[in-house]
Amino acid sequence: MQHFVGQRAQKLCVLLLTAALLLSAGCGSTSSQSSNRADTLPPVVATVADRPIATRLYEMYLKNGREELGLDPNTEDGRKKLEQLREGIVSELIDRTLVAQEAERRGLSIPTEQMAKAEQRAIEEFGGDQKYDIYLGAHKLTRDEYREVIKMEIYGGLLRQDLSKGLNVSDEEIQKYYEAHKTDQPFQLPERVTASHILIAARPNVISQQLQQEKNLTGDELKTATNAEMAKRRKMAEELRRKAASGADFAALARQSSEDPSSRDKGGDLGTFPRDTHTRAFDTAAFAVKPGSLSEVVQSDFGYHIIKVKAHEQARAMTLVEARDEVRNRLMGEREAGRLTDWLKEARHKTKIHVNEPFRLGALKTEFPN
Repeated sequence: MQHFVGQRAQKLCVLLLTAALLLSAGCGSTSSQSSNRADTLPPVVATVADRPIATRLYEMYLKNGREELGLDPNTEDGRKKLEQLREGIVSELIDRTLVAQEAERRGLSIPTEQMAKAEQRAIEEFGGDQKYDIYLGAHKLTRDEYREVIKMEIYGGLLRQDLSKGLNVSDEEIQKYYEAHKTDQPFQLPERVTASHILIAARPNVISQQLQQEKNLTGDELKTATNAEMAKRRKMAEELRRKAASGADFAALARQSSEDPSSRDKGGDLGTFPRDTHTRAFDTAAFAVKPGSLSEVVQSDFGYHIIKVKAHEQARAMTLVEARDEVRNRLMGEREAGRLTDWLKEARHKTKIHVNEPFRLGALKTEFPN
C-alpha cells in the first residue's frame, strides 16, 4: 500500500502496513478466515465527506498483514503490533479516500487503457483469473469493487503529479546534495569490467543426453563419447582464440561462431558489469585480464569462453555528472512527497471525517473525536 503521509512512514504501524500490501502479501492467500473480531465489526470503517469505507477492505488488508508478519495476538508484542497495524490501515484508507475524492474533484481522469493494464497486472500477480476471483470471493468483493481499490492506487500518482506542478530542483541544490552524500552507498560504483566473449556451448550433461538419445550409448561408452565431444568443442574454442590473438576481428568471430544467443548479434558484447554477474569461473577470468587482452579459454557451467576485456574500472564514487539524475530524482521525490503530505494534513483537518468504533485506534482517537 503506497503511503501518502511522510511522518507516519517513520512509525512502526506504517512499516507494518507496507507488509500488508495486497499485491505482495495477499497473492495466493485464499482463506476466508477473518479477524477474530469480524462478527462484531460494523459494515463501515469510516466516512470521509460522507463517502463510506467498507469494512471488507479493512478486513482484507488486516488479514494480509497478519499472515505476512506472522503476528500472534496471544503475545504482548503481537497484540501491540496488531493494534498498530489496525491503526495504520484505517489511517491509510482515510488518506486514499481523500486522495480519490480530490482527484475526482480536479477532473484527473484515468485513461481506459491505463486502468485495464493495472487490473490485468493485478490478475497476473495473483496467478490468473481463477485465483483472482477466488481471492476476491473469499473477501466478499466483486471485481467492480476491487477496481475501485486499483483506481485509488492510480489516483495517488495522478494527484501527486498534479500537486507537484511547478516544482523544480536547481543545479546548485543538486551539487550541494551530492557533496553531502557522495560517500553514501547508493553513490558508490563497484569494480567493473567492460568485456565481450565468444561461447562454445559445452555442458557435459546436455551432451551426454544427446549422445544417449542419438546413438543409444550407455555406461563407459557414453562417458568416453561425452569426453571426446567436450574435447572437440574445447579445441574449437582454442582455435577461435588463436585467430583472435592473431589479429582477427573479435566481434566478427563472435557473430560467426559464438553460441551465446544474447550477445552473439552484438559481436559478443556484454557491456560493463560488476563481479558476481556471471559464473564464478567467468568473472574470475574476466577481472584478471588486462584491458585490451584476451583470456585463455575459460570453462564454465555453460561451456568454453574466450573473453576480451576492453576496460577495467576500480571501485569508486560516482562523479557529479554520473549522479546528477539520481540526485535530481531523489530531491524531486522528497518535494513531491512533502507537498502531498502537507495537502493531506490540511485535508484531514478540513474534511468531515467520522471514524466508527472500534476503529478509532491510537492517535485516531485524538484526531477524530466523536
